[in-house]
Amino acid sequence: MPILAPKQKESLRLSPDRLEAVLSQLSIVQWTSSTPIDQLSTYKSRAIRATKIQTFGPTSGSDQVLMTARLTATPKGEPRILGEAIHRLSTEGRRLMTELPEIQITHRSRPAGLMSNRLQLNELNRRVNRAKENKQLLDSISLPSSIAEEIASIKKDALLKRMKLDKDTLTKYVKEHEDSSIIPGLKWGQLDPDDTAFWNKYYNIMRGHVEDDFFAGKSFNSPLNFGSRQRADQSVEVGESVYELDVSRTRVIMFTPSMSSVFAFVPDKTGFYNEVISGAMNVMKINDHFITPLTHGGEVYGEASEAIRNKEDVVICLGDDVNIYNKGEQLCFDGVNWETQVGTILGEPFHGTKTYFGGMYHVPSGVFDTSLDDTLASMWVYSQHRDLMRDGVEIPGIMERETLDEKTNFMLGLAYAYDAERPRLQGLKLTMDRSDAAVPLPTGRNLELVSKKPEDERERWYLGYHGTTPKGGTLLDFLTKIKAEDFKGGEVAQYVETGEAP
Repeated sequence: MPILAPKQKESLRLSPDRLEAVLSQLSIVQWTSSTPIDQLSTYKSRAIRATKIQTFGPTSGSDQVLMTARLTATPKGEPRILGEAIHRLSTEGRRLMTELPEIQITHRSRPAGLMSNRLQLNELNRRVNRAKENKQLLDSISLPSSIAEEIASIKKDALLKRMKLDKDTLTKYVKEHEDSSIIPGLKWGQLDPDDTAFWNKYYNIMRGHVEDDFFAGKSFNSPLNFGSRQRADQSVEVGESVYELDVSRTRVIMFTPSMSSVFAFVPDKTGFYNEVISGAMNVMKINDHFITPLTHGGEVYGEASEAIRNKEDVVICLGDDVNIYNKGEQLCFDGVNWETQVGTILGEPFHGTKTYFGGMYHVPSGVFDTSLDDTLASMWVYSQHRDLMRDGVEIPGIMERETLDEKTNFMLGLAYAYDAERPRLQGLKLTMDRSDAAVPLPTGRNLELVSKKPEDERERWYLGYHGTTPKGGTLLDFLTKIKAEDFKGGEVAQYVETGEAP
């Protein structure tokens, strides 16, 4: 384990008040056995106060982007951002515009990034309204209480027996999350993994929540912290460098240390996922070859290639994405409004790690079991509608086909349709999508953002769209070797930026 130099240790030292603020937010949260407080008004009041617009600098596809934007509203009073992005495409960007199939350029592309917390109002309203419209169907397909309780029990046991205060696990977790907030105004990277007294208190509070609150049939009864992430509302067009922007939604990131940092104390995260997923498959009677990155890591990329090339049968699932491979064909299903609908599908035994607003239980996007519970809900829907889904039949409002994903054989960021042995990046991205790359955009003023990508990174980015590397290898060469415990989902972006395989 790395030893911090004295200066590094000094920089990590926080005042007792700051450390106490973390422990306080960890411990003051509440659960209830009755109907929880509806947090919708609290969440909306945070969003409506927002006045800041944020944007993002260019990728290797653009040498420079000139951005302008302003917050306004639609005639119905819904917040929106209107703006313009003027790119000066890089040599690599211009080449790809002429070399790639049109669908590889446009589908899942991003011409620019704009976001504001104000637009979270639209996101919250949309989630609630769509789920209410779908409530009767949701109730009809939700887990029977006996099955929900059995899976929740498996999840609790698998978690508790793997929880411990392990120095290496904690240090790794702090390092991996150093730029993420643990509470508003405080990053994980500001905490000292060697502060034994602090982490003992932290661990004991956290374990108490797992033992007494997460799985006791109670509901989480406190508001979560808020963050933002951009949505790509528009597409890149072939040969275009000027884009009029009309953005209506910004993703809502919800987190709280009481539910977000469980894995800081789980050295065997893969074992936890394996036990829960395999147990759920038995309970749901899923007998197909069903895998997920949570348990198989980067193997899923190789499995997708094999399934297409050798006509093998496999189902690859992560969260709301269900990819069914059968006889060389791929069916891509997307769980509709999954963050909101999962709470109803899984039911009461899972409410301890959900947030309640608009009369419904929602999966927070930044807690330890977000991907797991999203996946469990997809597994249940698949188990109950297996034959229909394998025949390509949609479940309207629940699981819908993504035909453009099918046309490109898209799976977890890569497209296999152009060459299944050399999957490649899908969708031309002209601006970045990293929280640490966001910059304020002054209202009504032009902001010039210049790319400072080194030549070798630009080369990796360009070649990634052709499914190869500067050494002539494929992206599968390193993706398939990623272990489940190290799988994050951004490995290709990390490779493009650093040149190092995860």
